[in-house]
Amino acid sequence: MTTSATGFPRVFRGSHAVTERAATWRQLHGSRFVRVAPDVYAPADLRRDHLLRAEGTALVLPREALLTGATAATACGLPWLGWEDRVEVVLPEQCGRHPAARVVSARRSRSSLALGRPWRGARLASPERIAFDAAARQPLPQAVARLDALARHGVVHLPRLEGWLRGRRDHGVVRVRECLPLTDPRAESLPESVLRVLLVLAGVEVRVQHVVRDGGAVIARADLAVVAHRVAIFYDGAWHALRLQQEKDRRQDHALAAAGWYALRLTASDLAEPGRAVALVRAAMARAA
Repeated sequence: MTTSATGFPRVFRGSHAVTERAATWRQLHGSRFVRVAPDVYAPADLRRDHLLRAEGTALVLPREALLTGATAATACGLPWLGWEDRVEVVLPEQCGRHPAARVVSARRSRSSLALGRPWRGARLASPERIAFDAAARQPLPQAVARLDALARHGVVHLPRLEGWLRGRRDHGVVRVRECLPLTDPRAESLPESVLRVLLVLAGVEVRVQHVVRDGGAVIARADLAVVAHRVAIFYDGAWHALRLQQEKDRRQDHALAAAGWYALRLTASDLAEPGRAVALVRAAMARAA
């Protein structure tokens, strides 16, 4: 199938194109094409995203290789990785070095690899393997956040993942087991999950997606809430800098204050310092007491 104005496939082997006289090496290295992986090219008019990178890299991976981790999550609709990020794959332990080693982050598995669904000429790993690889190399808060998102989007069923982990000795299995009691698919963003885990580890009891009512009317749905202290916590992403959103946030904060709640809004800069985020929540709890 051709999806480019050039008439070329989305991704193709450069050596094949030259052999078939569809293009010369000089043309492939020119402005009409972009190099995706060793000996793999794509028309330059296509969007350069991680999906194109993964699709092209799959052309030069061993047959046994499966897309996994954050790459598979991106293929399933979670936009975690970009064009510059390495493609995450899992291979049988006995599989040799492959031509795409420079653009791939590869894990090895001693156990047999169950196949997931086909994807653009490649294959995804099983849902459990995708979740394991997405979390195993991450710090605990980020690992939990990834599992939250994968469960929320239906990529993995957490009880099945728990069963899949039993008896395994893969590198990182202890970390993923540690994550499971902390997971909560109700979380609506990775930063929200990270903040929740930081607070739980600090001994702060929080509720997820807590609805605040005043006289029966819903006035806010807090990302997190310390109910005992009536503190509503919101993670504000970049869109909260927009003027209309700022006005909406102010109205919501005033409504919360009128109902006896304290609104605390945290941003990416606060989460960049985990101790600062926890300290701000504790200060809000003290102020609201």
